[in-house]
Amino acid sequence: MDNDNPYYQEDVVAYRSLSTVKDLEWRHLKNKCQNLRLELACSRLRELALMSNVVQIIWHVELLMVAHVILLLVLVKDVILATMVPYFAIMLFSPFIMLLSMQKNVGMITNMLISWLMALFLTSMDLFSDLLGTIYSGAAYPTVPCYDHVVLVSVYMTLPIAFYHGSSVYVLGMVVSIVYIGYAFYMQYLNDQISFYLLSSYAIYLLTLNLIFSFFTIIRDYGLRRAILSRYQLVYQNIVYQLVMKKENGLLESILPRKMIRTLQEEICSRIEDQDRNFTPPKAGLRKLFLEPYPDVSILVADMVNYTHLTTTLEAPQLVEILHDLFVNFDLAANRNRAMRIKFLGDSYNCVAGIPNYFPAHASCCVDQALEMIHITQGVSSRRELDINLRIGVHSGEVFAGIIGHTKWQFDIWSKDVDITNRLETSGLPGLVHVSQRTLSMLDEHYIFREGTEAAKNDPILQQAGIRTFLVSNRLPDAVEPGELDDELSSASINSCRLSYGGYYEEIQIKAQREIMKEVDQMAVGHCFIEWRRSSSMKKKDFNEEYLFSNQIHIVLGVFRSWKREWEFHNLPDLMMKYTMLLVLCAGMAIMSINLIEEATYPDLLVLLGILLVLLILCILAGYKKLRLQWKRLTPMSQPSCFLSRWFLRISERIEDSLFVRVPLTILVLLLLYVMSSQAVFSCDVAKLELSIIEAHLHNEKSYAGCFGPWTVTYCVVIVISLLFVVPGCPLVIKILAGLLILGLHLGTVHLYYGFAFERSETTDLGLKSDYAHTWYLVALFIVLVLRERHVNYLRKFNYFMRVCYEEAHQQTDEKLRSIKIIMANILPTHVAQVYKVRRPHDQLYYENFSKVAVMFASIENFNADTAGLRILHEIICCFDDLLVDYQTRYKIEKIKVMGWTYLVACGLETDHYTDFSIDIPVKQPEADSEMRRRSSVLTVHFGSTEDDEMSGDNVSQPYAHVQDVAVLVMTEFALDLLRIMHDIRYNYMFSEYDTFLTGSLKIGISHGSVMAGVVGLSKPHYDIWGHTVNMASRMSSTGLLDNIQVTRHTAKVLRQFNIRCNYRGHTEVKGVGKVPTYLVVVDPDLTFQDHDQVSMSIKDSKSWVIDTLSLSFTPSFVPPKSSTSDEEEAEGELEENESEGNELEVSIHERQKGGIFLAGDIH
Repeated sequence: MDNDNPYYQEDVVAYRSLSTVKDLEWRHLKNKCQNLRLELACSRLRELALMSNVVQIIWHVELLMVAHVILLLVLVKDVILATMVPYFAIMLFSPFIMLLSMQKNVGMITNMLISWLMALFLTSMDLFSDLLGTIYSGAAYPTVPCYDHVVLVSVYMTLPIAFYHGSSVYVLGMVVSIVYIGYAFYMQYLNDQISFYLLSSYAIYLLTLNLIFSFFTIIRDYGLRRAILSRYQLVYQNIVYQLVMKKENGLLESILPRKMIRTLQEEICSRIEDQDRNFTPPKAGLRKLFLEPYPDVSILVADMVNYTHLTTTLEAPQLVEILHDLFVNFDLAANRNRAMRIKFLGDSYNCVAGIPNYFPAHASCCVDQALEMIHITQGVSSRRELDINLRIGVHSGEVFAGIIGHTKWQFDIWSKDVDITNRLETSGLPGLVHVSQRTLSMLDEHYIFREGTEAAKNDPILQQAGIRTFLVSNRLPDAVEPGELDDELSSASINSCRLSYGGYYEEIQIKAQREIMKEVDQMAVGHCFIEWRRSSSMKKKDFNEEYLFSNQIHIVLGVFRSWKREWEFHNLPDLMMKYTMLLVLCAGMAIMSINLIEEATYPDLLVLLGILLVLLILCILAGYKKLRLQWKRLTPMSQPSCFLSRWFLRISERIEDSLFVRVPLTILVLLLLYVMSSQAVFSCDVAKLELSIIEAHLHNEKSYAGCFGPWTVTYCVVIVISLLFVVPGCPLVIKILAGLLILGLHLGTVHLYYGFAFERSETTDLGLKSDYAHTWYLVALFIVLVLRERHVNYLRKFNYFMRVCYEEAHQQTDEKLRSIKIIMANILPTHVAQVYKVRRPHDQLYYENFSKVAVMFASIENFNADTAGLRILHEIICCFDDLLVDYQTRYKIEKIKVMGWTYLVACGLETDHYTDFSIDIPVKQPEADSEMRRRSSVLTVHFGSTEDDEMSGDNVSQPYAHVQDVAVLVMTEFALDLLRIMHDIRYNYMFSEYDTFLTGSLKIGISHGSVMAGVVGLSKPHYDIWGHTVNMASRMSSTGLLDNIQVTRHTAKVLRQFNIRCNYRGHTEVKGVGKVPTYLVVVDPDLTFQDHDQVSMSIKDSKSWVIDTLSLSFTPSFVPPKSSTSDEEEAEGELEENESEGNELEVSIHERQKGGIFLAGDIH
């Protein structure tokens, strides 16, 4: 996909995206942030996290110091107060030092200096506490610090220096470690007991802690950048969604009223939800009808005089350009006169005043619109030197407005008053507005009018309704202009939605970068009094994200209130697990090295080596996928050919993405490390250990000469506990339980099994028993790590929760967009809607030319429309629309519109093979019997020379049937299916409550040839077709016979080539053309096509036809009459003689018409 497309935005934080990168994940995210120019947002989030951590380190330090002082007061009998002075100094001065970082405009250098000061201050106070006690009491100098591990945790996790790039934090960590090592060396020197073994073990211990805690900085940076990129991606998508929504709504609101759009969206969204849930709604007798009553409106119907003559004398592009010129100006006039254009019917223009909101002057506005339309038409006629004029009828009354059918909707109006308005237009005079007495009574005295026409007085419908008519010719110039457009009338126009996507990518990206800075200020950084900084620097929002999140989580437990969401959070993949395993291996090597220095026994070394080998294998398995990516990119098509390699790859993937593998693996490796740490203790002979300690005391020596060093074992356990809290993919509860388990095992060793050894080791505080010193050394670290991990867990869950919220909002928006797309596809073809959304000029005509299109008009007649009403019309049209699903192949049936009780479709408008969203609404599947019956008569033709046009079914070889003529065959099959539907409706008593519909029938007319398809007008774009072919199809329907398919001579010739019999009916009078020969498609009693006469066909082709039909036992309502032999032979002669003439005319028209272009319309 093109990266310049504004809809495109790579999901860079998704598991699939990150798990296949060759580079290190945090480096990959860093490059992404730099490419998207998000470094400023990352810096801002670091600043907020820095201030939060400043508060955290203050209360962590205060908590530890208070607990330490209480511990000394409780456990030490004769406590030396001088030893507690450094702890009080830490409690007193630490807040003042750290609060300097929370001042405004504190730079990086200042924060680094504060970090160095705080780290060295904590280190010095930790060391001086023992020195003061030694100086006061004269005891031996202490060699074991109390808080070396806590200071390193602060350096890498909480001090401001940890949030800046570069090696400064690592330098500070190493400096602190060197200070502690130097202190231990100097104390041993003062005690004259220098031990390079102990110093080496201590150095390895501190180096390992630096390595572990430095990995935490990597995890933090990885999480921070992932949070920024995730939020940026969500913000970006939201902007794109808003842009798309604006465009889609703009175009949609230019076609339908807003209230109707909302109603349709609610209905379609409910259907989509049912479809997504595979829910089948219960069968209802009638389908939902989207209509709204408007009791007091004025209706305008305008028809172009001399239009039929223009269709025969002008080329289609010229004709459509004229219509576009007229309709654009009509739409502009409608906006000025507060009228809503309803629809086009070829050359007819319908609009209504008083929709969607009532206003008293609707009659005046409607008549003003009519007069202005006449003036516009006369101007265009004079400018283009054409003989055109308008005949307009205006009537006031009530209407029902809405949409009819299941797909391809068009906003329309229905009522008796609409029929009356049509009769007023038909009986009117060109250049005058034919109004009813009711409309005239609502006008003021500024209109010039006279008595209506004689045709209106003799019109039976007008007579029955008691309508008296008048002709309005003009309006006096001092008339009051109508008010401004109603606010509820959609202000969205085509101009607002025909925007080009060119350059939108940069604009959206810049807007997203601005929005992400606002979003960062709302992101959670932890519970602290940092909120006062936020409230002083930003405006208060309607809700705070962190407050919203706090309602979804248990603050004490740190878990979601919804266990389902908690499970989904923990089930997220952990891409850092392979690096954690590598860190575990390094820690195992460090513990191994410490045991080697301590001169462990040979059996112990074998056990340690075996465990280390297991850790190495697990590390390789965890990182196998990453290792393979270094030399070959993984894709679904490039899986390893070796079975063992594929097995390793699956294990590696499972370690990353499965919680059930990751958690047991974490516990296993930590227990193995604990075994390595305590192996020397487990294998030590207690009796020999006690004896060696007694001998050491007798000789006034340190008791480290035994089989293990107590502090060395404790240091190794500290390494294990520290590793536990750098595994991001393990739940906090499990980490705490595992930590408590390891802590309990070691404390049991210290106090129960080997207490004699640990009690006689060195202590961290003067007067404090050594075993308690070991205990507090571990517990202090555990408390700090648990509090820190709880804070990190809170932030990770917050980011996850906000992503879920955004995704849910996007899902709702996506469903809304999907409903809009379905509505749009039911109004305009997809490719046309796309043109209207991306094209800037709003006065251009869009049209396409097609040389071989079959057009069908199907008129529902022979029933009482007043009794049946719109409900039956809606049900019938829905049945017709459902049939369209079966005609979505290459020769697709395209529904154009419904005109009253007439159904207009076309076949052959193949601009592209797009997905038709208009049939994306769940429809009732056809029953097996009706489906079999429909398929039984579908003639499928195989053209031996054209591979692409093979269709399933029985093959028929016919060299005279052109590929382009298949549209005629498909349209005729569709017409036959409509007859079957009407038969089922009529004989299955679907509308038994409407007795007058039991005789309802169809009159179908089909013609084929060149047509022009496109959109005219300024607003409310509607896809329509024009041309002589459309006019002929309309006349074939209006002059046809009930329950029959009437076709033109040219169409009959094509159907005969497809072995469908067409009987000559006679010469029929066609308005604007004269008498033309017409034909009726012969249908058998079982509603299947009848074969053409094989004798006459043998003159052209000796090959036989094979037609698969299924006989049905019912009688059609019409049996074609036998025409005279002379008339039929004459027609056959005309059919042959005019074949070449018709083909030449068709080629000539096709050469003059070039499709898919834009013609600029003139707007005055």
